[in-house]
Amino acid sequence: FKLSNSGEAVVSTQSTGALEARSIVNLQMGHLFGAFCDINHAVKLHPTPTMLTNRGVIHQYMGESMNAMTDFRTALEADPTYSLAYFNAANLYFNLRLFEKALRYYDEAVKNCTEDESAVLNRAIARVMLRDYVGAMEDFHTAISLNPFAAHSYFNRGNLHLTLGNNAEAEEDFRKALSLQPKDSASFTQLAVALGRQFRKDEALENYRKSIKLAEG
Repeated sequence: FKLSNSGEAVVSTQSTGALEARSIVNLQMGHLFGAFCDINHAVKLHPTPTMLTNRGVIHQYMGESMNAMTDFRTALEADPTYSLAYFNAANLYFNLRLFEKALRYYDEAVKNCTEDESAVLNRAIARVMLRDYVGAMEDFHTAISLNPFAAHSYFNRGNLHLTLGNNAEAEEDFRKALSLQPKDSASFTQLAVALGRQFRKDEALENYRKSIKLAEG
Protein backbone atom coordinates (compact mmCIF):
# COMPACT_ATOMS: atom_id res chain seq x y z
CA PHE A 1 0.00 0.00 0.00
CA LYS A 2 1.16 3.60 -0.69
CA LEU A 3 -0.18 5.93 2.61
CA SER A 4 1.68 14.45 1.41
CA ASN A 5 19.41 24.68 5.10
CA SER A 6 18.47 28.26 5.05
CA GLY A 7 17.37 30.03 1.90
CA GLU A 8 18.92 33.06 0.31
CA ALA A 9 15.86 35.29 -0.02
CA VAL A 10 15.60 38.38 2.16
CA VAL A 11 12.48 38.11 4.33
CA SER A 12 11.01 40.62 6.75
CA THR A 13 11.30 39.18 10.26
CA GLN A 14 7.79 40.40 11.03
CA SER A 15 6.14 38.73 8.02
CA THR A 16 4.86 35.39 9.27
CA GLY A 17 3.39 34.60 5.84
CA ALA A 18 6.76 35.08 4.17
CA LEU A 19 8.51 33.07 6.87
CA GLU A 20 6.02 30.26 6.43
CA ALA A 21 6.37 30.34 2.64
CA ARG A 22 10.17 30.26 2.80
CA SER A 23 9.97 27.44 5.32
CA ILE A 24 7.86 25.39 2.90
CA VAL A 25 10.31 26.05 0.05
CA ASN A 26 13.23 25.01 2.25
CA LEU A 27 11.36 21.86 3.23
CA GLN A 28 10.67 21.00 -0.41
CA MET A 29 14.38 21.47 -1.15
CA GLY A 30 15.39 19.25 1.76
CA HIS A 31 16.85 22.11 3.81
CA LEU A 32 15.36 21.02 7.13
CA PHE A 33 17.36 23.33 9.38
CA GLY A 34 16.41 26.41 7.38
CA ALA A 35 12.78 25.27 7.24
CA PHE A 36 12.68 24.77 11.00
CA CYS A 37 14.31 28.15 11.77
CA ASP A 38 11.78 30.01 9.64
CA ILE A 39 8.68 28.22 10.93
CA ASN A 40 9.90 28.40 14.52
CA HIS A 41 10.29 32.17 14.16
CA ALA A 42 6.82 32.39 12.62
CA VAL A 43 5.32 30.42 15.52
CA LYS A 44 6.94 32.76 18.04
CA LEU A 45 5.46 35.75 16.23
CA HIS A 46 2.00 34.28 15.64
CA PRO A 47 1.30 30.80 17.12
CA THR A 48 -1.74 29.88 15.04
CA PRO A 49 -2.92 26.27 14.63
CA THR A 50 -1.64 26.34 11.05
CA MET A 51 1.84 27.51 12.07
CA LEU A 52 2.00 24.97 14.89
CA THR A 53 0.92 22.17 12.59
CA ASN A 54 3.49 23.16 9.99
CA ARG A 55 6.21 23.17 12.64
CA GLY A 56 5.01 19.75 13.76
CA VAL A 57 5.39 18.43 10.22
CA ILE A 58 8.97 19.72 10.08
CA HIS A 59 9.70 18.15 13.47
CA GLN A 60 8.42 14.91 11.98
CA TYR A 61 10.71 15.21 8.97
CA MET A 62 13.58 15.76 11.40
CA GLY A 63 12.71 12.55 13.22
CA GLU A 64 11.46 14.36 16.32
CA SER A 65 8.18 12.53 16.86
CA MET A 66 7.51 13.75 20.39
CA ASN A 67 8.02 17.40 19.45
CA ALA A 68 5.83 16.91 16.40
CA MET A 69 2.99 15.45 18.44
CA THR A 70 3.30 18.26 20.99
CA ASP A 71 2.79 20.81 18.20
CA PHE A 72 -0.18 18.92 16.74
CA ARG A 73 -1.85 18.68 20.14
CA THR A 74 -1.20 22.34 20.90
CA ALA A 75 -2.77 23.24 17.56
CA LEU A 76 -5.83 21.17 18.45
CA GLU A 77 -6.11 22.80 21.86
CA ALA A 78 -6.30 26.13 20.05
CA ASP A 79 -8.77 24.81 17.46
CA PRO A 80 -10.38 21.41 18.18
CA THR A 81 -11.86 21.35 14.67
CA TYR A 82 -8.59 21.84 12.76
CA SER A 83 -8.62 18.78 10.50
CA LEU A 84 -5.06 19.18 9.21
CA ALA A 85 -3.62 18.78 12.71
CA TYR A 86 -5.64 15.58 13.19
CA PHE A 87 -4.48 14.35 9.78
CA ASN A 88 -0.79 14.92 10.47
CA ALA A 89 -1.03 13.45 13.96
CA ALA A 90 -2.71 10.39 12.43
CA ASN A 91 0.09 10.07 9.87
CA LEU A 92 2.64 10.22 12.68
CA TYR A 93 0.90 7.45 14.61
CA PHE A 94 0.59 5.42 11.40
CA ASN A 95 4.32 5.70 10.71
CA LEU A 96 4.94 4.53 14.28
CA ARG A 97 2.65 1.56 13.50
CA LEU A 98 0.18 2.64 16.18
CA PHE A 99 -2.73 1.95 13.87
CA GLU A 100 -5.59 2.18 16.38
CA LYS A 101 -4.45 5.64 17.48
CA ALA A 102 -3.95 6.64 13.86
CA LEU A 103 -7.49 5.52 13.06
CA ARG A 104 -8.97 7.67 15.84
CA TYR A 105 -7.20 10.75 14.52
CA TYR A 106 -8.15 9.99 10.91
CA ASP A 107 -11.77 9.71 12.11
CA GLU A 108 -11.52 13.23 13.55
CA ALA A 109 -9.83 14.57 10.42
CA VAL A 110 -12.62 13.19 8.22
CA LYS A 111 -15.34 14.35 10.62
CA ASN A 112 -14.03 17.91 10.45
CA CYS A 113 -13.37 17.89 6.71
CA THR A 114 -15.53 15.34 4.91
CA GLU A 115 -14.12 16.30 1.50
CA ASP A 116 -10.51 15.48 2.46
CA GLU A 117 -9.70 12.64 0.08
CA SER A 118 -6.24 12.11 1.61
CA ALA A 119 -7.64 11.60 5.11
CA VAL A 120 -10.25 9.16 3.82
CA LEU A 121 -7.65 7.24 1.81
CA ASN A 122 -5.18 7.03 4.69
CA ARG A 123 -7.97 5.93 7.02
CA ALA A 124 -8.72 3.14 4.56
CA ILE A 125 -5.11 1.97 4.72
CA ALA A 126 -5.15 2.11 8.52
CA ARG A 127 -8.29 -0.01 8.46
CA VAL A 128 -6.54 -2.52 6.21
CA MET A 129 -3.71 -2.76 8.73
CA LEU A 130 -6.32 -3.44 11.43
CA ARG A 131 -8.04 -6.03 9.16
CA ASP A 132 -11.25 -4.01 8.93
CA TYR A 133 -11.62 -4.83 5.27
CA VAL A 134 -15.26 -3.80 4.98
CA GLY A 135 -14.59 -0.34 6.42
CA ALA A 136 -11.45 -0.03 4.29
CA MET A 137 -13.32 -0.82 1.10
CA GLU A 138 -15.99 1.75 1.93
CA ASP A 139 -13.28 4.37 2.46
CA PHE A 140 -11.52 3.48 -0.79
CA HIS A 141 -14.83 3.88 -2.65
CA THR A 142 -15.36 7.27 -0.96
CA ALA A 143 -11.83 8.46 -1.72
CA ILE A 144 -12.27 7.59 -5.39
CA SER A 145 -15.64 9.34 -5.53
CA LEU A 146 -13.99 12.45 -4.06
CA ASN A 147 -11.13 12.33 -6.56
CA PRO A 148 -11.56 9.87 -9.46
CA PHE A 149 -8.23 10.93 -11.00
CA ALA A 150 -5.88 9.73 -8.25
CA ALA A 151 -4.01 6.66 -9.47
CA HIS A 152 -2.84 5.70 -5.98
CA SER A 153 -6.45 5.31 -4.80
CA TYR A 154 -7.16 2.69 -7.46
CA PHE A 155 -3.80 1.03 -6.72
CA ASN A 156 -4.61 0.75 -3.02
CA ARG A 157 -8.14 -0.51 -3.64
CA GLY A 158 -6.72 -3.02 -6.10
CA ASN A 159 -4.38 -4.33 -3.41
CA LEU A 160 -7.32 -4.82 -1.07
CA HIS A 161 -9.20 -6.68 -3.80
CA LEU A 162 -6.16 -8.96 -4.15
CA THR A 163 -6.15 -9.56 -0.40
CA LEU A 164 -9.82 -10.53 -0.58
CA GLY A 165 -9.32 -12.74 -3.64
CA ASN A 166 -11.31 -10.43 -5.93
CA ASN A 167 -8.86 -10.86 -8.78
CA ALA A 168 -11.03 -9.50 -11.61
CA GLU A 169 -11.84 -6.37 -9.60
CA ALA A 170 -8.16 -5.99 -8.73
CA GLU A 171 -7.25 -6.20 -12.41
CA GLU A 172 -9.76 -3.46 -13.22
CA ASP A 173 -8.34 -1.16 -10.54
CA PHE A 174 -4.71 -1.68 -11.58
CA ARG A 175 -5.60 -1.01 -15.22
CA LYS A 176 -7.36 2.19 -14.17
CA ALA A 177 -4.33 3.20 -12.10
CA LEU A 178 -2.10 2.64 -15.13
CA SER A 179 -4.41 4.67 -17.36
CA LEU A 180 -3.79 7.59 -14.99
CA GLN A 181 -0.12 6.86 -14.27
CA PRO A 182 1.22 4.78 -17.18
CA LYS A 183 4.81 4.46 -15.92
CA ASP A 184 4.17 3.06 -12.47
CA SER A 185 6.12 -0.20 -12.21
CA ALA A 186 4.32 -1.22 -9.00
CA SER A 187 0.94 -1.13 -10.77
CA PHE A 188 2.29 -3.35 -13.57
CA THR A 189 3.58 -5.81 -10.97
CA GLN A 190 0.27 -5.97 -9.14
CA LEU A 191 -1.63 -6.23 -12.41
CA ALA A 192 0.57 -9.22 -13.27
CA VAL A 193 -0.30 -10.81 -9.91
CA ALA A 194 -4.03 -10.33 -10.57
CA LEU A 195 -3.69 -11.81 -14.08
CA GLY A 196 -1.63 -14.74 -12.83
CA ARG A 197 -4.29 -15.60 -10.27
CA GLN A 198 -6.77 -15.74 -13.15
CA PHE A 199 -4.47 -18.24 -14.97
CA ARG A 200 -3.66 -15.72 -17.70
CA LYS A 201 0.04 -16.48 -17.57
CA ASP A 202 1.16 -14.91 -20.85
CA GLU A 203 -0.47 -11.59 -19.95
CA ALA A 204 1.00 -11.78 -16.46
CA LEU A 205 4.52 -12.35 -17.81
CA GLU A 206 4.18 -9.43 -20.21
CA ASN A 207 3.23 -7.10 -17.36
CA TYR A 208 6.08 -8.37 -15.20
CA ARG A 209 8.43 -7.51 -18.08
CA LYS A 210 6.99 -4.01 -18.29
CA SER A 211 7.41 -3.56 -14.55
CA ILE A 212 11.04 -4.68 -14.63
CA LYS A 213 11.82 -2.45 -17.62
CA LEU A 214 10.37 0.59 -15.85
CA ALA A 215 12.14 -0.23 -12.58
CA GLU A 216 15.47 -0.49 -14.38
CA GLY A 217 14.89 2.88 -16.04
